[in-house]
Amino acid sequence: MNQPTTPTRGERIVAYLDAAITAREEAAHSAPRGPWSVRLDDDAVVAPDGITVAEVFALGGQQTRAILDLIALHDSTEVLRHCAADRKLIELHTPAEWPSQASAVCLTCSDWNHNVAMGDDSASAVPFPCPTIIALAEGYGWTEDAR
Repeated sequence: MNQPTTPTRGERIVAYLDAAITAREEAAHSAPRGPWSVRLDDDAVVAPDGITVAEVFALGGQQTRAILDLIALHDSTEVLRHCAADRKLIELHTPAEWPSQASAVCLTCSDWNHNVAMGDDSASAVPFPCPTIIALAEGYGWTEDAR
């Protein structure tokens, strides 16, 4: 009988990233399309069709403007663009087998050259998850305790 396998650290991180990116994509698809802009006369962020996306109240004028700008910079179009770019990064840094390595490596980060292809394993192999995937996951809130 086959025993279920425990996901590797890399598999857990990629699954976490997929779920985090999907949640942002779904939220962005549900929000008014961008680009959003700031309407200062009533401290609001608005969609291109004039629909109010958010109204901001803060203690001071500079703080209100900073919050308005921050919201407008994270419109649905921007979020979807970042999600697409992050998915491309994940695709570029997928795990692969490395000659005589027990665990998967990131070929994008590893020194893959003709000598390695011919069986000389002396070049550097970067284990998966590579620093790029880990940094990307940290940007989405991943910690070693995340499940």
